[in-house]
Amino acid sequence: MHSACNLKSLIRVASRRPGCARPRSIAGRMRLVSPVLVVSAFSSPTLASVGDLAAQESGDVTVMVVNSDGGQVEADVRLVGYGPIHHVEADETARFSNVPAGEYLIEVTTAFSDRGISSVVIRPGEAVEVEVEVTRLYRGQEIVAIVGGGSTQSDLLSPINVVEGAYLRSTAEPSLGEALKGEPGITSTFHGPGSSRPVIRGLGGDRVRVLESGVGTGDASSTSPDHAPAVEAALADQIEVLRGPATLLYTSSASGGVINVEDGRIPRQTPPSLMEGLLSVRWSSATGERNVAGHVDGGRGSLSYHLGGLYRKTDDYSIPGHPEASYEPTDLHEGHEEHEQDEHEGAAGEGILPNSAAETSRLVAGLSYVHPAGFFGVSVSGYDTEYGIPGGHIHPGEVEEGLDESETGDVAVDLTQRRVDLEGAWRFGDSFARRVRARFGVSDYEHFELVDEPHEGVHELETEKFNNEWEGRLELEHGFGDRASGFAGLQARKRDFESFGIEALTPATTTTQIAAFLYETIDLSSAIRLEAGGRLEAQTASAPALERSHTAASTSLGAVIQASEAVEFLFSGSRSVKLPVAEELFSHGPHLATLTFEVGDPDLEAEIGYSLDAGIRLGADRVRGSINLFSNSFDNFVYQRFSGEERDGLPEVIWSQAGARFTGFETEVEFHLRHGAEPGYHVTLDALLDYVRAEQTETGDPLPRIPPLRFGLGLNYETPRFRARLDARRTTAQERVAEFEDSTPGYTLVNAQLHYTIQHGRLVHGIVLSGSNLTNAEARSHTSFLKDLAPLPGRNIRLFYQLGF
Repeated sequence: MHSACNLKSLIRVASRRPGCARPRSIAGRMRLVSPVLVVSAFSSPTLASVGDLAAQESGDVTVMVVNSDGGQVEADVRLVGYGPIHHVEADETARFSNVPAGEYLIEVTTAFSDRGISSVVIRPGEAVEVEVEVTRLYRGQEIVAIVGGGSTQSDLLSPINVVEGAYLRSTAEPSLGEALKGEPGITSTFHGPGSSRPVIRGLGGDRVRVLESGVGTGDASSTSPDHAPAVEAALADQIEVLRGPATLLYTSSASGGVINVEDGRIPRQTPPSLMEGLLSVRWSSATGERNVAGHVDGGRGSLSYHLGGLYRKTDDYSIPGHPEASYEPTDLHEGHEEHEQDEHEGAAGEGILPNSAAETSRLVAGLSYVHPAGFFGVSVSGYDTEYGIPGGHIHPGEVEEGLDESETGDVAVDLTQRRVDLEGAWRFGDSFARRVRARFGVSDYEHFELVDEPHEGVHELETEKFNNEWEGRLELEHGFGDRASGFAGLQARKRDFESFGIEALTPATTTTQIAAFLYETIDLSSAIRLEAGGRLEAQTASAPALERSHTAASTSLGAVIQASEAVEFLFSGSRSVKLPVAEELFSHGPHLATLTFEVGDPDLEAEIGYSLDAGIRLGADRVRGSINLFSNSFDNFVYQRFSGEERDGLPEVIWSQAGARFTGFETEVEFHLRHGAEPGYHVTLDALLDYVRAEQTETGDPLPRIPPLRFGLGLNYETPRFRARLDARRTTAQERVAEFEDSTPGYTLVNAQLHYTIQHGRLVHGIVLSGSNLTNAEARSHTSFLKDLAPLPGRNIRLFYQLGF
């Protein structure tokens, strides 16, 4: 892959178009943020005074940590939402004093990834003692931050998946979509390893909202599959995928769902020592990956800090055979030569996918003032990535003359983001107003697209995109006695987007959104709980001489019925409104990364969605999991339709509207097969099954790029120091295809992992040897625009080392 870094400084000086106003830089926006920081700094004594008042209605709690045999163990103990985190030795207990009254979760973790979660109710003037047992069985009841900042998965009615940081670090997939594609109901757009966004229940793009610690990522990833999300899964503490009524807390348009990446950038509690953290290195065979990542956390007194970073470089990755599919391509991909494949093909019959290399770096720093009743913090971060778009593309100079097979060039993306985040929360006690939480993020995003000049060996800057965005939200947690609680709040967002060059599909646009939301839960009885949400949102999208305004009212209602201690039934329904975004309204021009000519429609109407979900959640001694059925119907569904015509030598796609229906199911179940005596071993079997069928309601014609049926099995063996896993995932052929779309063959991926842990005092060494696609199967993702040109990686062996301290 050609490197754009040597051009970076030249580009940023020479690329400004005369007469074009540059969007306001992050420095300019920081002039608005600075007063907030100053006021917050001087308000600490005031906040402390409020905290002293809250302490008058407080109590104490003592926590003892034990294993399955009842013996005390060494662990970290935190009371979620309360200042300090305690480290206890095997003969100690953790004591939390002056805890504001209310209900809390206690989370306990050990060096060997044993965990325990319990709940406790603190009442004024009372001292409570709690014993928490840690175990490695049935991980999956993680604490989620996206709803309330302190709830377990089983507490929430809405379907939610949580992917743990330990798994994300051990796999270290290069993009968000690849990191999540193994979760039930989630696939990936796969536009090469550098850019991949999640698809949930067949829905993607603007219908899947991606957040960092509760506010938008501030990038342009929802506008095109070749735009990478400006987040790094390998640095996350966990990733939360939310569906159902609770999504209205964050957007009315997330009919697919909301994805929240929690990376600890703003400390919310004080770590037990001045310095602790993780450092990891990685190598992989298929990509030649060199990866170094880590983070350090610490605190003393009322101050806590976080530092994190990552550097990753990969080469063009290996594939089982030729890049281009062996079946006949449609007109969409005609004109791509096959001679390039042969010169890259390896001696063992494995080829190389040209222009699939990537280089990424990420740095983040955060600082917080932490009080027993709450916290206030700030973070700054930078994200830089350069990656190729596989497949070969028309050279822009030839677009006007039509497609010329001899004039193709590789496209690379040079993406940079600088970001500032603020977050704070304060607990008032157990009265009506229980806690207030505020979050604000501002980002400066730059995106350059470089194209090879055929036969000349140089790389031309062809497209520039700038996205300046801020988003803020304020929410109040409240309660009505012991049976009802919820959140009410406001959210505002503004986005300034500009693009220049051959792929400037969308004119300069400004999009402003403001919304009010309400989310309530009510316990009708010990066995029945209701959940309701509502959101009112207004949006204005303006381009030169053109402006469109829309309003949207979305509502939802759900219920959970506790049939027994082991079985719950979940039901929910919602009416949501997706407002058309600038790219859907105003796009017009060639899109080289998807080999299409895009045409927007400024007269698009609001998309109305009606969803029904029904599910079963299992929590028996030997079986845990969930089964979810869903049906999503849409009026005025917005999608890209191939017209069958060509413009400038490219197939035309038009942003269109039609009635649509998505139906399907998703299932994941874990079976506990064997539990050995001391020193202890566990054997579990897990299974996954998901499917979605999507079609136009008027004609019954299939919608494009819908994932097919998937199923898989995984076998796990675990001891305190050693873990082994073997799994196989089958993706069936997709033969229900839209007009001008190819069917896609099915494939099976076999994966394995060995993990060994060594502890020396506070140092914990983790060594992971893993293999993916061990049979070297040819696999193509039907959800990808480049499926006929860019298969998934072939056999890949990874070696990973992590040091915890």
